[in-house]
Order: sequence, then structure tokens, then C-alpha cells
Amino acid sequence: MGQGSSKIEVTKADRAILQLKLSKDELHRYTKRTEALVFNERERLKLLLRQDPKSGTKNPRARVLLKKIHYQSHLLEQASDQLINLENLVATVEFKLVEHQFMAGLKQGNEVLKRLNKEFKGAEQLMDSVADEIAYQEEIDQVLSSSVMGGFEEELDRELNLLDQEVNGTPAQEKLDLPNVPLEKPQTSPKLPSTEDLPALGSQELQEEATRKREAALAE
Repeated sequence: MGQGSSKIEVTKADRAILQLKLSKDELHRYTKRTEALVFNERERLKLLLRQDPKSGTKNPRARVLLKKIHYQSHLLEQASDQLINLENLVATVEFKLVEHQFMAGLKQGNEVLKRLNKEFKGAEQLMDSVADEIAYQEEIDQVLSSSVMGGFEEELDRELNLLDQEVNGTPAQEKLDLPNVPLEKPQTSPKLPSTEDLPALGSQELQEEATRKREAALAE
């Protein structure tokens, strides 16, 4: 009887590599879907601004859409970074030393992928209740506020205004409502003495006056 084939031993590192590969494949699929989702929601946001060019940037729905776009992009980036870290752990020679860290990281990466999957489902159907919608928005605010250094709300305002200008064109400069300032009374020239009551000079007197001036000029 021939000798049976030797059984190939599957190590924990091999299982980790397989799990990592499955997660990477899933992330690759989610990347394409997330890019399409972000594009569609950005188009919805543009439509919202186009329908209300005067006050679209103040519409709470527009703000929520922009937050969702940032949130979905953040989840995708977070999942990608997590898988890169796991690849580095698998490449470690002594995998046993980092096995626990790897499994924890893999679990965290899968949780992010689940959140991404939830985004796809949420885009296709409405939330079951108002409470679910509120909880979802609170989750978005918490994630974004913790991942971005202060001033995120101001950055949202700037981005909405830029997008509004892209959609509706650069708005004309708004006329400033300045308070009515009373006009100062124009300064009048100093009043000169009137010549109305002076006697009119005759032609003879004018000639004599001119002669005296010429003689005085010649005498100088």
C-alpha cells in the first residue's frame, strides 16, 4: 500500500491571511459602491440647492446630506487603513506575538464594513422610525466631531456655499442695509458785502480811473 499523502497543517497565520483576504475583497466591493453612493448623494445635494437658490444652504436636509457624504468617505478610509495595519501584522515573523492584536483589529475592521453596508441599505429605504433617524444623525455627528479637529461646522458652511456657487453661479454681492445717515448741511461761502446800493460808475469815471493806473505804473 502506498503511503498516504501527508496532511497539510493550517496555521493560525494562514487562517488570518485568509480572513484578511476575504475582508479585502469585501472592502474592494464596498469601495466601488461607496463611491457611487457618495456621487449620487452629492447630486441630490446639488439638486436641493438648485431648487432653492436663495436659502438652500440653510436647509437642514442639505446639511444632513453633506454630513452623510463625509461620514461615508470617513468609514471607507477607516476600513482601508485598518486592513493595511492588519497586513503589516500578518507580515510579522512572530505572528503569535500579535495574534490577539490582529484578531481585535480584524473585528474592528469588520465592524466598519458593517457600517458601510448599513449605509447602502439606508440609501435604499427610509429609517423605520424618527428615533432611528435621530440616532443615526447623532452617530454621524459623534464620528465626524471625533475624527476632525474643531471647526467642522464652519467647514460645512464653507463647503455648502462653494457648492451653491457651483450650482447657481456666483451670487451678486448683497446690498448692505446701512443705517440712514443724515446729510450734513453744505457749508456756505462767506457772505460778501452787497454791491447793489453802490452808485454806478460812468464811462468818464472809468476812463479817468484807467488813466491814473497807467500813470502810476509808468512812474514806478
